[in-house]
Amino acid sequence: MRVMGASPAVAAAPPSATGGDDGTSRRRPRRARRLALLGLLLIGLACSTVIQSFSWNQTSHYDLVRALNEDTTHIDRYRANTGDKVLYHGHWYSARAPGLALFVLPFYYTLTQVGAEEWTREHVAPPDHPGDEMIYLVGMWGSVLPGMLLLLLVYGVGERFAPGYGALPAAALGLGTMVLPLSTLLFSHVFTAFLGFAAFWLALREREGPPSVSLLGLAGLASGYAVGAEYPLLIVAVIVGLYVLARRDTLSVWGILRRGGAYLAGGIVGIVPLLLYNHYAFHSLTHLAYSEVERQQKGFFGIGAPSLRVLITLLLDSRGLLTLSPVLLMGAIGTVLLYRGGRRAEAAVIAAVCVCYPLYNSGYYLPFGGGFMGPRFLATLLPFLACPVGVALRRFPGPTIALAGASVAATAIGAATHPLVGYETETARWWHLLEAGTFQPTIASAYGLGRGWGGIWVFLLPALGGLALAVAATSRLRLDARALGAGIAALGAWALFAALAPTALGIDHQGLLDILHAGDKTALEYGPHTRHPAFSTYPLRVLAPVAAGFGAVLLAAMALLRSVRARPPRAPRRIAFARRRGALSSASS
Repeated sequence: MRVMGASPAVAAAPPSATGGDDGTSRRRPRRARRLALLGLLLIGLACSTVIQSFSWNQTSHYDLVRALNEDTTHIDRYRANTGDKVLYHGHWYSARAPGLALFVLPFYYTLTQVGAEEWTREHVAPPDHPGDEMIYLVGMWGSVLPGMLLLLLVYGVGERFAPGYGALPAAALGLGTMVLPLSTLLFSHVFTAFLGFAAFWLALREREGPPSVSLLGLAGLASGYAVGAEYPLLIVAVIVGLYVLARRDTLSVWGILRRGGAYLAGGIVGIVPLLLYNHYAFHSLTHLAYSEVERQQKGFFGIGAPSLRVLITLLLDSRGLLTLSPVLLMGAIGTVLLYRGGRRAEAAVIAAVCVCYPLYNSGYYLPFGGGFMGPRFLATLLPFLACPVGVALRRFPGPTIALAGASVAATAIGAATHPLVGYETETARWWHLLEAGTFQPTIASAYGLGRGWGGIWVFLLPALGGLALAVAATSRLRLDARALGAGIAALGAWALFAALAPTALGIDHQGLLDILHAGDKTALEYGPHTRHPAFSTYPLRVLAPVAAGFGAVLLAAMALLRSVRARPPRAPRRIAFARRRGALSSASS
């Protein structure tokens, strides 16, 4: 019997998946998107507040920016400022690729025109690096902005793979991986990771819509410029290029030529700035500054055969990729689920990037790339491995949430205290600095609030706020007793491994040997045998349980939020009135 008194649209409206009505279900995705975007912007704001210590890598990029601003390519005037330099035909040059410096140059010029140097000289200038204070402001454009854009892209791709579950993986990428410290430093890795992942994002959009040579050209442009900013991005450029050619409905000779030509043409345009820089600096289109570094002249620019021993160190020592960011394990599981779910081409791209980069890095003469809290050359694979975390979150919510929380805690503590660690065992300093309440300076420190808790709050508040909004933007999860138990078990296994295994299995010691063989004769001075309290036998023995505790708190918070969301939402007054009228009419009939 038809319900009398109710319109057909109201009578036929099916309930939403969460128990609400159509109007509620339509509003919830819009609200979730707003929460997710605001949360990611807060994470970017948190990164912008930290004024990190300067290093040769940063000063080398900055010196090149200043040289280009003076219409020259050599850094003779600033050669005492950095060790990352090469001597070529009587002039000193930055050993860095020029892509980041060229991107930053207009912003740097604008800063000089508005008198920003005076402000940084008064508030930011460190006593041991006079003249480098502008690095902080330049990093806003060169690292913070690309980092924020990268999180937005990962969120977008994550929503494509698992609708409703893209916010937490993007937040975990920004706060629980090397993207966090790299976004606060003038390194090129976040910038190039953004460009490489943007090429994949553009190719993915093109693949899901009608064929578009313009999108493919833009993907090639991003890939080409990425190579000009960090040479190993050629790996991503080739993988994305194969992905571009593998579209099924264009598998013809003409289709392959047309698509490949558009991608290649964009790549050529993107690499032109590198070629012009090489021409003006070295009078050769193909000569690279890296080729003048002595150790880069062995093998292929310092890269030899892959080493399983080095690969284990990169992934599992006390500053290893999976030791500090265990949520990436769920990204690997999500990639498998993505493949089984039908997105085989995308899963293949992610797998190829995540296999090729560790292999190349394990053959490099300096695996960790000097002083940093992780294997920074693997930063390019992070967004690729983060975007399928949402797929794992939907299938295995307990372990994914728990390991995401542990990753955020471990990474944030390291980034806020001492990200430029030189040795595996130096990670012990993170807990000692946290215990003493000593952090990297922030914008609050620049105005007299010190380097303690009074200065770090400007980083912590937006970071935690961004994480909370990402949690709020996540769709409902089945966090029953089994899922919670799996999450606690995953945390326990990770904490036990991170606290004990890198030292007990000799992985940390092998990492020190690798640094020694790369030319740093002081590496073993900081080995496990030292009695200094900052370099104890098990560097993460306290930090790992603390990080696991934060993971448990995040898991409990999401379980509580899930129980609150389980209550059916109240229907809007208009629809509720229509339903009551329909019920009365039905009863009277």
